[in-house]
Amino acid sequence: MIAYHTCATTFGYAAILFQAEPFLLKRIFLPHSHKTSLKKQIQKAGPAKPGHTPAVLNLCKDIRAYFTGTPIKVPWEFLDLSRMTPLQRSVLEAVATVPHGEVRTYGQIAAQIGHPRACRFVGTTLARNPFPILIPCHRIIRADGSIGRFFGGTDLKNRMLLLEKRKVVPP
Repeated sequence: MIAYHTCATTFGYAAILFQAEPFLLKRIFLPHSHKTSLKKQIQKAGPAKPGHTPAVLNLCKDIRAYFTGTPIKVPWEFLDLSRMTPLQRSVLEAVATVPHGEVRTYGQIAAQIGHPRACRFVGTTLARNPFPILIPCHRIIRADGSIGRFFGGTDLKNRMLLLEKRKVVPP
């Protein structure tokens, strides 16, 4: 059974989509200011019922802490990466190495995975990142220093980057 659990954060309502038995994270939804818009996005992902497990409650606690400035650890053992190719996984693994409060460019990630000309591939992979926050795609910027696109919007990406640099207190 696929379930979801919403988490109230200082940035809005986030959600965790998961399989209960065996426990597997399917997707993380970025914060929305309203639960109704978040629930619409969850519904687009497929049928899921509200629920929770101890692991989900712990992850929710970690996500809340992230939005107050605390780094978050990637729970690799629970991530469902079955729909990702090995090259896409390498992008996510490389992005996960970017330290809290730092940024890298799409080109730097492409070079890190051994494909220095694959900047667009990196961007496309990150646009489909099922685990934002956990795999910090918001830390990847354009070569010119601009923040680039982000599924949650450029305002959210900028706020997350500023939060990590401790330059802003969440609203």
